[in-house]
Amino acid sequence: MRPKRPKHHLIVAAAVALLLAGCASTPPAGIRSAISTMNRHMPEYVAESNAALKAQGHPDAERLAGNGERLRDAMEALDKWANPEGGK
Repeated sequence: MRPKRPKHHLIVAAAVALLLAGCASTPPAGIRSAISTMNRHMPEYVAESNAALKAQGHPDAERLAGNGERLRDAMEALDKWANPEGGK
């Protein structure tokens, strides 16, 4: 007799399918505006935070700075998706 396997993979597959189906449309104007605003300010926030981490000699500065840079890049990609006409 086979042991019962959790159905997590089915739940994940269904969630991904629903998310991808939602990606076919553009977000509402308020969401697009918020994403654009965040993207406009993100490079400055990341630069300031990385400088502060370095100046304080934070032991995890390199990892945290990398996280900030990836967040900045992800926000830019999200803005390009949400505002294909150039929301910046």
